[in-house]
Amino acid sequence: MVFNPSSMLASLEEQSVRDQIFLNECLDRFGPAAEELAEAPDSMQPIMDKTLQDAGPEGFRVMTNFTPAEFDVLWGIIELPMQARWNEGRGAKTKTSARDAVFIALAVLKHYQSWEKHALDFGFKAPTFQKLVQRTLDFTTYPYALYATDVKFQPCERPGGRFNEKKAWFSGKHKLYGLKLEASVSPQRYCVDVSESHPGATSDLTIMRSRLDVHDRALTKFVNELSITDNGEQSGTYGTMWAMLVDMGYYGINEHIRGIHPKCRPAGGYLEADDLERNQRISSDRVLVENFFGRVCLLWKIAYSTFCWGHEMFSDIQRITFALTNFHVSMMPLRAADGTHYRSVLARCERMSYEMTERKRQQQLRARRRRLERMALELRS
Repeated sequence: MVFNPSSMLASLEEQSVRDQIFLNECLDRFGPAAEELAEAPDSMQPIMDKTLQDAGPEGFRVMTNFTPAEFDVLWGIIELPMQARWNEGRGAKTKTSARDAVFIALAVLKHYQSWEKHALDFGFKAPTFQKLVQRTLDFTTYPYALYATDVKFQPCERPGGRFNEKKAWFSGKHKLYGLKLEASVSPQRYCVDVSESHPGATSDLTIMRSRLDVHDRALTKFVNELSITDNGEQSGTYGTMWAMLVDMGYYGINEHIRGIHPKCRPAGGYLEADDLERNQRISSDRVLVENFFGRVCLLWKIAYSTFCWGHEMFSDIQRITFALTNFHVSMMPLRAADGTHYRSVLARCERMSYEMTERKRQQQLRARRRRLERMALELRS
């Protein structure tokens, strides 16, 4: 084939004209859309950006308990494990970024409604939304230290099954079906240990006895701490162990571990003035546990509402809320108002128990009234 420069140049010029005509047509039809797209920011967190744009920083805080700046600090702590979790596995990847997923999870933990309601709010299908949140919540770690310990009760839906199976979840103290977990709070007001969940019928002392190895490791003094002067209660028996503060529900725990609890009033008797003063000191030091529980419930509705997402999820979700509360406490220390809020949560449980008992009583009255009416009709006939 003979090389023909003139023919080649003519062909290239024609192609150039066709290309320019095509580009002009594109500009006429799609120019405005292209300009709008070019001006729009290339965001990796469209849900968060939309929230900030429409509701501002205050709306962001109301949705998640954290300001945008505080969220950035939290993200800096969890970014590496979260990104690793987000990118693992095969198959199609979610279009929701890890940062948006954390934002969504915080909103769900705080406001706690049905999966369907939350999914509708964020524009997802319910099954997809549930998987997204569960995947986001599937990581947490906890350290250990010296502490005061108590058990937190949370109502749950009545489980299915036979009566003997269901009654394991019924708390005789609260008169409700529920779940319990044991938590320990350090003098620095941070939660340092959270147990797995236990059925509501399990006593506080039984839960602690099942975890004696955990407490023994946490309270044992290090070698360099053995020289520190310790003349406190039970120091003679447990000289190599720090103490933990508990309430009267743990009476007898000092047979196994160095537990300090208030003294019970003897039957038909009274406590001495020294014992009353000692009980007051213990209670004033233990109040930090109630304050922490109150902060958890104040921040996260899922921490006190009737739990209906399945018992297998309860422990992991509670650990997440406690870890997030630790982060919140680092920015805003615990206050007496937190303890007041926790007492209102306990009062809510009491009200639920009262209303349930009252409903049963009214049902029994109606059944008895109907029975008497039937008997009266039979006598007349």
